[in-house]
Amino acid sequence: ELAAVIGATVPTGFELTAAEEVQEKLGSASRISRDRGKIYFEVPARGLPQVHRLRSVDNLFVVVQEFKDYHFKENKEDALKDLEDLVKTLPWTDPLKVWELNNSLKKKKTKRKKHNLQSTASKEKLNNDGEEEGTDEQDASKQEDCAQNAAGVEPVSEQDTAEPEGVASRNREEEEEDNEQSDAKEELQAGSGSETKTGEGDAKVLKFRVTCNRAGDKHSFTSNEAARDFGGAVQEHFQWKADMTNFDVEVLLNIHNNEVVVGIALTEESLHRRNITHFGPTTLRSTLAYGMLRLCDPQPTDIIVDPMCGTGAIPIEGATEWPSCYHIAGDNNPQAVKRAANNICSLLKKNENKESSTSLGIPLDIIQWDICNLPLRTGSVDIIVTDMPFGKRIGSKKKNWDLYPACLMEMGRICTPGTGRAVLLTQDKKCFAKALSRMGHIWRKGQTVWVNVGGLHAAVYLLKRTWERAEEKRSFW
Repeated sequence: ELAAVIGATVPTGFELTAAEEVQEKLGSASRISRDRGKIYFEVPARGLPQVHRLRSVDNLFVVVQEFKDYHFKENKEDALKDLEDLVKTLPWTDPLKVWELNNSLKKKKTKRKKHNLQSTASKEKLNNDGEEEGTDEQDASKQEDCAQNAAGVEPVSEQDTAEPEGVASRNREEEEEDNEQSDAKEELQAGSGSETKTGEGDAKVLKFRVTCNRAGDKHSFTSNEAARDFGGAVQEHFQWKADMTNFDVEVLLNIHNNEVVVGIALTEESLHRRNITHFGPTTLRSTLAYGMLRLCDPQPTDIIVDPMCGTGAIPIEGATEWPSCYHIAGDNNPQAVKRAANNICSLLKKNENKESSTSLGIPLDIIQWDICNLPLRTGSVDIIVTDMPFGKRIGSKKKNWDLYPACLMEMGRICTPGTGRAVLLTQDKKCFAKALSRMGHIWRKGQTVWVNVGGLHAAVYLLKRTWERAEEKRSFW
């Protein structure tokens, strides 16, 4: 049976989290690369659809070959010549089969999506009884309904259908999984008889590009030079056509000190963009959001709050992956709340049941509020997960000195003493440490994960709520 070693790029610092997810969902052990932000694991080719459904990985590639201790010559020309000569010796056949299978699965998925869209569109036409003029208004009211639902205003008519919705949502996902699994099986059976005819003239000539990622100061060449020469050899070997923008195949050359990995990309754009359609100035990657949520180990019926939700990346990821918890998102900025509501809206649309076009609910509400004055009962929240203002693009470092202690105080108030926990991401580490030292009676620092957020060196702190009782909010009446 065709198997593949898959490489995955993950948010730096969350390699272990990703490895745990792979073990849990695919049953494969992962090897964490010395090159931070990468893990490797082996799967049978029929498992590709599940690989694409991993929540903690950004990009995926199939490994052609890995060299743990590659010896680079000191002379630049010789080193580059060695990389060129490497191309002919690499075992391309199986990885290319995996790439081909991956491609046809993607095409089938796109086809299915198109078909579903067409069927829902034709249903809408039927429902409108040929009255096509009012569609714009209908759309606008739909968007409004949706935003209202997302903002926690429940339409009365839907209250009694709440239970089947959740069931339908799961069924829809299972149906999608079954479809993808059977696609993978069909493709493998179809492909097993025929050899890969890549570049033999009877298939269309593939377009490709080589991307080189290089780290280390002992190399005599640049990543561009390596990509150029390695690419030239790939072109000669396969008779493919080089194209930097409209390529079919992306060959990866990863060089980290003396470790070399050659791979073929399986994702065109990072999987971290999956849930967000309305981006804000500092939208958090959903892979990072997933890693943060996993750190606090959510249990069924936990109440999870993101008090500074921005575009809603964390609560949306949470509601998708932990549907048996209740997620509350809030922000003081009306624009952010609007964006988050729109993102929830898009997700509800995506989850619409093909048969009945009823929207499938997700356990998530969004509210506009003041972080230092939350309208929540003392001790009523199990988990707080949030991306705190860095003071770079949003807020300011000066404001953080007042904001952070006030935030930690209010979070401590709403969090359950003894069992509550918080996972907070910030780049303003100095300010956070100071605020935490003042709040030591409420919060105890657990694990710290160092991460890279858009080039900024940041930290994710896991805090445990102490048994100390927090001050009650006093009524002004």
